[in-house]
Amino acid sequence: MKITRRELNKINCRKRILKASRKLFSSKGYEETMIEDIAQRAEVSKATVYNYFPSKESLLIGTVDEVCERMYLLSDKELADCKDSGQKLKEVFAEFVRASLDYPSLSRRITYLNSCEDSALYDTRRGITTLFRDLITAAQSEGVFRADAEPGEMADLLMGVYLIALFQWQRVEQYTPEELNDKLERAFQSVMHLYYA
Repeated sequence: MKITRRELNKINCRKRILKASRKLFSSKGYEETMIEDIAQRAEVSKATVYNYFPSKESLLIGTVDEVCERMYLLSDKELADCKDSGQKLKEVFAEFVRASLDYPSLSRRITYLNSCEDSALYDTRRGITTLFRDLITAAQSEGVFRADAEPGEMADLLMGVYLIALFQWQRVEQYTPEELNDKLERAFQSVMHLYYA
């Protein structure tokens, strides 16, 4: 199905607004960033921002949705040639951590709100844990991981590593891409080595 120019413009406008909000929330802080600032940075009107996102909180939800979509696209399309679902899981996990570390203060805020039952962002990361579980289950059926291991437990451990990376790793912004990749590889293996078949 072909996307019309108008639909493509809407998609691109939404992406520009989200990108501007991520940069501003990270540099100025969430509370200090105004919708006017986001509109100016995205080169759209304030009304246009509100048309796509009725509140600042909805911008955070949009960011979570965008990351989830990116991870599913990565898993389904870009990693289609991976040797197995275990390798695919490792790549998706690493990209999820890298994407979060691009905007650490914003990712921390989203993570905190994801755990607050009274927040609109409560449990918004369920899509990521579901993707992890699905890849783990596929890897089990391929004989990569032990069949008797609990996929939910394995996904929880990966989310634990994610939280450590986000809240505990020091000076991540100074890592070279190679150093970050090596650290992610070691972290993944240290948690998952017990589960390999």
